[in-house]
Amino acid sequence: MRRIRMLMLVAALASPVTAGAKEPIGAAGLKAIEAKVPPQDWYPDGYYDIRIAAEGQIADFPRDILTMDWGDGQPPYYDVIDCNAEYVSLDETDPLTARYGGVALEVARLRAEFERMKYPVAVYAEPLLAFEKAMIEDAKAAPEPMSEADIAAADAADAAMEADASDAAAEPADGGGFDNDPYFRLAQAVEANRARLVPKLPKVVADGGCGAGEGNPVIVRTSPPQGEVLMINAFAFKVCTRKKPDPWDRFACKWNEIETGVDQTLSGRYVYQVKWPDGTVRKGTREIVPSYDDEPKVTVTFKKTGS
Repeated sequence: MRRIRMLMLVAALASPVTAGAKEPIGAAGLKAIEAKVPPQDWYPDGYYDIRIAAEGQIADFPRDILTMDWGDGQPPYYDVIDCNAEYVSLDETDPLTARYGGVALEVARLRAEFERMKYPVAVYAEPLLAFEKAMIEDAKAAPEPMSEADIAAADAADAAMEADASDAAAEPADGGGFDNDPYFRLAQAVEANRARLVPKLPKVVADGGCGAGEGNPVIVRTSPPQGEVLMINAFAFKVCTRKKPDPWDRFACKWNEIETGVDQTLSGRYVYQVKWPDGTVRKGTREIVPSYDDEPKVTVTFKKTGS
């Protein structure tokens, strides 16, 4: 299963102190994105807010390396499949975002990456809209969004199937190969336009070859201790920013209180707010990357001052 898986220091005697940290793109920034990404008449109800939030998420957390070069003398190419792409879980957001968030994130990522690599809009715009429409239809027909427990079970089942399956069984059961895969069709259409209009830009493919793996637990601490840690998935925070006047309200959005000093299942990009007993509050964004296999557990420390 491919998972369509991120202040200044103010002091006043009569009010809490807010410690400095980078905040995510706000409501005004998300509003400005609308000029670049207009709604389509076939968007499902509520999807446009998710789509704009996805653009903000990609703007905050762009992918570092866009083209692949294996050093074999062949020119670099762009793979439309990102094996590290974000996924959305029902545990982290509302059911509508859990259903369509992965689609919105992928479309936003692809649009932004084509733009960054200087592909003309004429090369990718129509194929990307077709990709988005197909992915939305797939999402509509999909079962109810999965929880983290469901995702873990599905990943385990996928890993077992991959270990037992032969190469011949890797293709879809309908015998159609990968021709009906939206990523393949997107790459095929964009590549045809690229070869015709801008042949010097990197070739576009749908390669993928993604594996599955679960990270080790993460331990969260505060320095000094006794800080109350609230965290929310960074993408879910942006969706809430589109819908609520104050996304920092712990009751308005799906904020999770994190117990410190114990194992937590955390991976990905988060928005956090930490409050200490003296009223100091620190807000910002944090990417958490767990360790794997026999590596030591990762400890994430939120500091009252400093970085």
